[in-house]
Amino acid sequence: MSDPGTRPSGPVNDPGPGAKRARAAALPTLLVVGSLGGIAAIMAGLLTYLTPASSEGEPVANAAALAPVPGPGQVPDAATVQQVAQPVVLPSVGPGGPGVPLTPAEPAAPPPLPAVQAPPPVKTAKATRPTRLSIPHIGVSAPLSSLGLQKNREIEVPPLNERNLAGWYRLGPVPGEIGPAVIVGHVNNRQGPAVFSRLREVKRGDKIKVSRSDGRTVEFTVDGVEQVSKSTFPTNRVYSNLNDASLRLITCGGVFNPAKHSYTDNIIVYATLSKTPR
Repeated sequence: MSDPGTRPSGPVNDPGPGAKRARAAALPTLLVVGSLGGIAAIMAGLLTYLTPASSEGEPVANAAALAPVPGPGQVPDAATVQQVAQPVVLPSVGPGGPGVPLTPAEPAAPPPLPAVQAPPPVKTAKATRPTRLSIPHIGVSAPLSSLGLQKNREIEVPPLNERNLAGWYRLGPVPGEIGPAVIVGHVNNRQGPAVFSRLREVKRGDKIKVSRSDGRTVEFTVDGVEQVSKSTFPTNRVYSNLNDASLRLITCGGVFNPAKHSYTDNIIVYATLSKTPR
């Protein structure tokens, strides 16, 4: 008997010619079975990789099967309605602009990098309010109302019958102050396109101007644009505290739900203060 852990010292038993022939005959079958098993494993891996998944890991519906449906009395122009976002989540907010699909960023992604170096925030008196919004690239020149919170803790919206009216969220910073100032507006109403009907056309580098009640006008430069589902609205990305003065413009996009009289998505523009009055 050999010592534990050493090779056996005696001869190894010969299986004999009959056993050798049986093993030789079985070898091709084993090779075929092994090859088929390997192919099946590869195909399963490819299917797992290629199947799109939602942020919860479940397969997503085919977005191409969905189409915008106007609500009762609403006839939104096709060019004013942003189609439903593709079921793709990007690492960061995209630049936006014509011909660039608007897609959501990862839930934990930060705001896009500033397109410019921000100047210091503007000193702002407590009574100061924004009065007018201008986005030359998409032809917006609109007065601003003051908005608070609804009972469900969502931001109020401007009156739907006011097509060329946007609203500033008064519980947040005044545009030009440190932090993210928020302005919202409708994409359309029963009469047609509204103040933010072309917001999806905004792109990184575009200029936005906000006039204020103190007589100052502050300029922002767009950093990026995204379209996200309202059910996964990126609250932290939009409202988190910042070291610079920034601006967020928000409107509706995606598919119109006639039963709820609302759209499935939001379009969000991120911008950073780029010029202050001298």
